[in-house]
Amino acid sequence: MELNDYQTQAMSTRMDSCDNHLYMMLEIASEAGELQGKFAKAIRKGRLKFSDNLINSSVMETREEMDFDLGVILELGDILWGVAGMAASMGYSLEEVAKFNLEKLAKRKANGTIEGNGDGVTKEERHV
Repeated sequence: MELNDYQTQAMSTRMDSCDNHLYMMLEIASEAGELQGKFAKAIRKGRLKFSDNLINSSVMETREEMDFDLGVILELGDILWGVAGMAASMGYSLEEVAKFNLEKLAKRKANGTIEGNGDGVTKEERHV
């Protein structure tokens, strides 16, 4: 599926009251929070553990673990819907957003700032 096709189909489900920047921004934050909540609960229940700043999870064997995996993909889809809506409310296509993002990342990589915040400071300069 192409990004713009997704955006068109996704926005066909958008209610008129949701066709604005504020709603879409809040929707993205809300859905990101729901995703974070799924991870927090999985950590609390011992399903996910951190070691050396990496997430380690057991093989998806139990129903609860499969539900976690499905829940994550569903929340990611909700976040994508919100991003599509925010872009649409601002007059951008998802493909335009994706292209701008790839250009920004390529520039950061070329400038040696891919690890940072893109402020133009290279990795080597930060350690001086």
